Amino acid sequence: MSVDRLEQLRHGRSKELNIFPEPENVPDDVDVKRFNNGRKFFQDNVSMCVLGMFCSLVAGFSVVNLLEPLVFTNKSNTPKKSLSRYLDTIRHVALWHYGDIWDPLSSARRSIRKIYNMHTSARDSMMKANKTGRHFTQYDMSLVQAGFVGFIILYPERLGLQGSKSQLEDFVYFWRWIGFFSGIQDENNICINGFEDAYHICKQVEDEIVYPALFDPPNHFYSMAKAFTDGLSLLTNVTIYTPESVIGFSLDMARKERIMKVDLLDSCRIIYLKIMVYLVKHCSWFRRMANRLTESLIVPNKFNF
Repeated sequence: MSVDRLEQLRHGRSKELNIFPEPENVPDDVDVKRFNNGRKFFQDNVSMCVLGMFCSLVAGFSVVNLLEPLVFTNKSNTPKKSLSRYLDTIRHVALWHYGDIWDPLSSARRSIRKIYNMHTSARDSMMKANKTGRHFTQYDMSLVQAGFVGFIILYPERLGLQGSKSQLEDFVYFWRWIGFFSGIQDENNICINGFEDAYHICKQVEDEIVYPALFDPPNHFYSMAKAFTDGLSLLTNVTIYTPESVIGFSLDMARKERIMKVDLLDSCRIIYLKIMVYLVKHCSWFRRMANRLTESLIVPNKFNF
């Protein structure tokens, strides 16, 4: 591309989050049909979308901008705390896709406002403690947004996602408005200009930020990644995920050289993940089963949480 979009996003390093929009400030140019099509894309592919987001999360622990606030808040440094935190996070994300964020009185709107308030509260606490200058700037939130959509829009076929190109474009459109409610300015909203622009930004983030960071990860990277994967294992009492296997699987999907050493057990875990993707992609009954199982974990009691 002629314009370095990643460099444009970096201009947001000195900019704070926008104020959460009140109902009267919500734009009236929303294409509700496209927005709902984007929601449905997630619903139809919920199991693999969640897997893609989890893969992005583990790799994202290598990025200092994303890691330091997590270390500072001290709410995900053990398997039990990590499971609680990230299950809560993905349940909020599910609520945005299954609920109605446009209704000011809905649980979905309350959810996205709660997440916004958590970000601003953590920012204020970090600034007060004077521990670090990184505190949810516009640029940081651009990276967060890329983490949620990146793996999904970069590798839809390799993740076994079902849907047309237009549905994937509508998924990006959906996240344009999630970015709006998250306090991201238009110039830092990676989904503001549609699928192609979002794709190129996410590819830049992968190639120029995340992949290089994995070669020399910051302090706490491995401990936070292991707390997350060990937390997932608490759900099954079987160690299905490890940092090595998730990173290995992700780099195989991206067709990049593996960085972390992988032993025999982790090789088996990577094969297991690839078989699961294959079955989701080619067996409709397995896809439905995987989706229902995922929904049972992240869409409990019709969002009464």
